[in-house]
This record gives sequence, structure tokens and C-alpha cells, in this order.
Amino acid sequence: MVSPASVEKAESDGELVGWAFAGLDVFAAARDRAFAGIVVHPDHRRAGIGSALWEAVSAHLREIGARRIVTYSRGDDAAKRFVATRGFTLVTTDTTSAVDPRELPEPPAPPQGVALHPLSAFSHDPEPLYLSDRESALDEPGPTDISGITMESWRRLIWDHPECDRELGVAAVADGVVVATTFLFADHETGRAMNGGTGVIPAYRGRGLGLLVKQHSLARAAAAGITLVITLNDETNAPMLAINRKLGYRPLSTGHRWVLEH
Repeated sequence: MVSPASVEKAESDGELVGWAFAGLDVFAAARDRAFAGIVVHPDHRRAGIGSALWEAVSAHLREIGARRIVTYSRGDDAAKRFVATRGFTLVTTDTTSAVDPRELPEPPAPPQGVALHPLSAFSHDPEPLYLSDRESALDEPGPTDISGITMESWRRLIWDHPECDRELGVAAVADGVVVATTFLFADHETGRAMNGGTGVIPAYRGRGLGLLVKQHSLARAAAAGITLVITLNDETNAPMLAINRKLGYRPLSTGHRWVLEH
């Protein structure tokens, strides 16, 4: 049986100098949607390592029947040229930003009728979080499709991820329903964390709930010793970019997402 995912590595004198991954996108509705990525250490670029890694993972993608492949690149000319010469089309630009949560003021109290809870409050039954997260992400800008996400795949790749910190993530509940969520993936040893998605279901947008859950999540992160939180946003995602500006996120770098269709 063919494995749906592949990881390849490149070594020099026993040292890892590059690696690549590729596989089917289990969140997509169509079973021929896939992803791929290549990383090569700066000191070992322009030596054919990236090309060899791409040949290996592209062979795997053909084997598993991938018809549409999404990849991400840095924003520099060399990275863009590498991806473009392999047939990918540039579709979006993303900004990576960061904030020190310790520098933020105390978050405001939730409005009447809204209750905030750490994600851990749903450990006995995370399905309400899944339903809210899925609904809020269906119209998220970008080339990826999450309409095929199931409770099983969501739980395996998000909820049960070893760095998904259920004490730092926050959910908002109104009218007995989870209406907003924000996830944080944290490495407490380094004091760093990454936003794993913030969303509000359509019926409750425009009330400041996305900002609110993120404010409270960052406050919890600061209290837990996190000193840097990183996020990645599509340049067309105006609501989330506005939230991040209010929270003091500072741009770090620009990257791109690309699509290759067969």
C-alpha cells in the first residue's frame, strides 16, 4: 500500500542539511489535493540538494495521485525562482508577524451574554470546538480547502497535537454555542508560541469576539512565561490583520503560497 505522506532528508558528513515532505491534504474534500515543502540549510544551497529533494517528493506525489499541490516559499527571489521553475503558480502572499504578549495590557472583560473558557474546559468533549473551528474557517482566504475536515482529522492534527496548549487557547460561548476560538501551539522550553488559528462563526462576526479571545489567549500566554507569539496571515485577510495590528504584532517576513495543478 502506498503511504499518503513522504519525508525525505539530505545529509552531508552525517549532518542533516535539508529535508522535504509531501502528502495528501486530509482537510480537503477532494482526495487528490496535496501539499509539499522543501527546506535546505543556507550554507548548502545552490548545490542541487533542493532539486534532488523535489524529484523525490514529486515522484511520491505522482504515485499517490496528487492533482493539485500547494506549497509555501520564502519571499526572496531565489526561493520564488526555485518554485516557479517547477511549474507552480503564485497565488497568495503571506505576512509572518510576532508580538511579545508580556507587553500587552490586561484584556477587557467579555460582554454580557458571552463567557470565555480555556480550551481545556472542553477536554471531556471537544466536538463543540471542532464545529466552531470548522465553520469559521470555511471562508478563510488562501489556496487550501478545509471543507473535508472531519472530527477525526481535526482531533488528530490539531486538538491532539503535542504543542496544542489547551490552557492557553480560548473559546467564547454565547447562547449555549461555541462562537469563537483561538488556538495556541506553545514550546514552553523556549518561551515561543504560534497562533494556530482564530475564528468566529459567521453569525457572530462584527462583535469584536475574534479580538477578545485572542487578547485573553495572549494574556494567558504571558502568565505562562511565553515571550514571543508568531502568526501567519494571508494579505487579503483584512479582519485578522486588523486584529493583529491592534494587538501590536510586528511584521517579521513575507512569504508566498503557490499551486501546481496537473
